[in-house]
Amino acid sequence: MRWLVRVLCLAVTLQTLVAAAPSPARAPARPESIARAQQAYLAYCAMCHGPRGAGDGEVAVALRRSGILVPRLDDGTRLARVGREGVLRIVVEGGAHVGRSNVMPEWGGLVGESLANELADYVMTLPQRGPQLAAGATEAYLRSPPGVPAEGRKLYVFHCSACHGPGGKGDGPSGEVLWRKHGVRPRDLTNSRYMRAKSDKDLFQIISLGGAHLGKSVYMPPWANDLGPAEIKSLVAYLREISHTPSRR
Repeated sequence: MRWLVRVLCLAVTLQTLVAAAPSPARAPARPESIARAQQAYLAYCAMCHGPRGAGDGEVAVALRRSGILVPRLDDGTRLARVGREGVLRIVVEGGAHVGRSNVMPEWGGLVGESLANELADYVMTLPQRGPQLAAGATEAYLRSPPGVPAEGRKLYVFHCSACHGPGGKGDGPSGEVLWRKHGVRPRDLTNSRYMRAKSDKDLFQIISLGGAHLGKSVYMPPWANDLGPAEIKSLVAYLREISHTPSRR
């Protein structure tokens, strides 16, 4: 009988040690992984959870009228309770399969294992992401040299004209598609009244972080993964030129 007690005690001890063992640390996400996850989040999640995870997406408003509250993903306490693996399960299996709302669809079959993991990692950063991104963009803005309008014009042609149009009036071919499909017009960047109200730092942040992170259109993509701070500053300088507005610090 003593040997049985010892075996049971050993089993309990081992089980406790395994449960207490820390999970292996995940490698820091690479910039391209963050960019993929951000785009996937905006495509699949922001409609309900909002572009910054505040539970204020367009669909959330309609759900609220039916008595369904979309969870806030910028709530660090909530996310800590669910845990990263819990978030991954919800993303992959949907709400109904994990004892949550059946309104939450299962995304695993659509996005695949790799992107689902990147999405889970991205969601876990939402409580800090807004302030961190804004601070990082501000630091990059202050650190980079003054922009060069001629360089900004070259960048504009390749990166912006498809939506905002060759002259910046919001009439590019992709912009017309956005209007037909989603009722969204790209910004007219020659509108002096609008542009005069924005500081250079405001424009830098919108280009760097994308519209969604600043409460604007989710269809304005973030360019910080493709363009460096000096290039973005040159874009801002070019926008000042075509909008006939002075630089504002």
